[in-house]
Amino acid sequence: WGTTLSLVHFVLSEWKPAVSLAAIDCADSQNRILCKTFKVLFYPTIKFFKAFSKEPFQGQLFKEISNDKMQLRRNIIRLMETHKGDVWPPACPPLEPARIAEITRFFDTNDVQYLALIFEEEDSFLGREVTLDMLQYENIAVRRVLRSEESLVTKFGVHTFPSCYLYTPNDTFAEVTVRLKTRIFYTYYLRQLGGVTRGAYKLTVQDAAAAGTMKPWRNFDSSKVYMADLESALQYSLKVEVGMHTRLAGDSLAALNHYINMLVKLFPGRPIVINLLQGVQAWLADTRSTKHFAGLSEVLDNTIGLQRAALPIGGNWAACQGSRPQFRQYPCSLWILFHVLSVQAANYNESAAARGEVVDQLEVLHGLRSYVKNFFSCRYCATHFEAMAAESMEDVRTLDEAILWLWSRHNRVNDRLAGALSEDPKFPKHQWPSPDLCPECHDEDNEDHVWINDAVLKFLKKHYSMDNLDYSYLEPEYELLKKQVPKKRIDPEERGKGEQLRGGAEDVEEELKAEEKEGSDEEVNSNIPRDSATTRRLRKDTTQRRSIILGKHKHRAQEEDIVDLDNFVGQQYKSSALRATVREETGLAEEHKRRGQLHLQSVDDSEAIDYVAVQERVRKRDIRGDYFEGEDEPKSRQWLLKFGTGFSSMDISLCILLYLLTSICLLGMYLYFKKRIRCGWNWGSSMASA
Repeated sequence: WGTTLSLVHFVLSEWKPAVSLAAIDCADSQNRILCKTFKVLFYPTIKFFKAFSKEPFQGQLFKEISNDKMQLRRNIIRLMETHKGDVWPPACPPLEPARIAEITRFFDTNDVQYLALIFEEEDSFLGREVTLDMLQYENIAVRRVLRSEESLVTKFGVHTFPSCYLYTPNDTFAEVTVRLKTRIFYTYYLRQLGGVTRGAYKLTVQDAAAAGTMKPWRNFDSSKVYMADLESALQYSLKVEVGMHTRLAGDSLAALNHYINMLVKLFPGRPIVINLLQGVQAWLADTRSTKHFAGLSEVLDNTIGLQRAALPIGGNWAACQGSRPQFRQYPCSLWILFHVLSVQAANYNESAAARGEVVDQLEVLHGLRSYVKNFFSCRYCATHFEAMAAESMEDVRTLDEAILWLWSRHNRVNDRLAGALSEDPKFPKHQWPSPDLCPECHDEDNEDHVWINDAVLKFLKKHYSMDNLDYSYLEPEYELLKKQVPKKRIDPEERGKGEQLRGGAEDVEEELKAEEKEGSDEEVNSNIPRDSATTRRLRKDTTQRRSIILGKHKHRAQEEDIVDLDNFVGQQYKSSALRATVREETGLAEEHKRRGQLHLQSVDDSEAIDYVAVQERVRKRDIRGDYFEGEDEPKSRQWLLKFGTGFSSMDISLCILLYLLTSICLLGMYLYFKKRIRCGWNWGSSMASA
């Protein structure tokens, strides 16, 4: 796409501010949402937005992007002229043909030294192109005059078309004489006129290559295959290229299914990556004919809670790094990925034959073909690959032939792109493997180079084998798991489309039990995240819920429960999600630790209900208005809060007052009877003495 961008920039460089150029790199993950909004599925994509456009859908798509500069200029002019009938952009010069009335009074309303009149046929673009070329220059204006404007043609004595005449304020004119009556010659002549200078408008376009952020260079061994390149290719293909399609159906959905099934079966990746691919495979197993990338994105980001599953961030290139950000990288790594898969398929076939399993000899080639056809964003590249596939792919009969077919087509592409603008100057494209990598692969026949296919096949199987994988520059698994987005807690009101949340207090207790275990595991092994409980807990169907009241079982109907468990479950999931997010982002483990101290016992004392969530629910019902103070709070206060659930401060105060009054009353009665008994004993003693 860099070639197209350079071409468009070259064409439009002198036409600002009438036409501006903005380039968006849809390969950058930061631009993914923006590219989806503008419905950019492939590159290069060019859209034209009329002046005063406010919505992305108002852009007009260039259906055919020509490499002919003249054709590109004319297409842009046609689009600019669609403003006719609307408000003409103030930064755009007049492109419509001039009339004699305008020319006669021109210098009365315009303070310029020259007026260049280009006389031309109606279908000519010369006048409009020169008008735009001279837009940034002062003391001169350019207008086009059609041959049909006889009054002006007669006044200036024009006999040939096209012709250019200079008209001055003193009502004199002269024909501009150039060697060729073309845009370049006329533009150059007009810019050299005395008093004509470039205006204050300065073209400030930063070179895309210079603007790129260069990462530190990584040393690599060209005889190795780097897992960092393979994982980066995987991430880019799924998150960026498939991610450009908001809706997956028909051929695109079938292509993605084939691609994922092939990866799960053959990709020699790390366990966390394979686990994630299996999660995608399970998501695709749904029989719905249409799927949306939003759902796939949740799986790729693992917001659904797959155990020990993660996809690397991407852009972690090793042997595929380029001297500039726009060179090599993904195309290089995608080729390597499919070379590895083709060799893995041959190895898989050996073990499958022993099991009596039938293997598709073209599985990898068909997977590559369908992926490139439906998702590879370079449409120019996809068209060429499809032509090669249609030419001879179906002639492949064995897995070894598939390995050689992919290698030979890769070399053909290298030969076609050698010397192109997209070629990295530090890594020129050549026929591979080179003699230093595989001397026995090369031979000569009458001084012509020939490949020894048997030696090439042996080399490819060794080079792309698992034994030749290099795991340098990989991000550790525990780091990938720590960076994952906190697992999404599903709210009944947010699921929509008839999906219902099932489960109750038992599910909440199971979740907390899992989180407690994870919390203790983290102290031993920090590569396990706190929030890795899966959403399978949400699907457990319980017909009877446990009471959260301490010390007794409750088997009443749901409507008789004192505690609203539905509301409690909803609040609990929100509370858990909030705490997980806080722990993930701030690293404060105090909340997690405190949660173990403030639990109400369940009926069998084997599990615990999170008292933090209960207190949150109570607070939201305005029964209490304060949160827990923290670990520094007196234990007596915590004890009071435990047994004060469901009572207001007034209730507790009245209870304490009643307790004090009762105590005083009992004390008074005690003193009264004590005195009464003592008096009775003294009276009895006196009577006895008498």
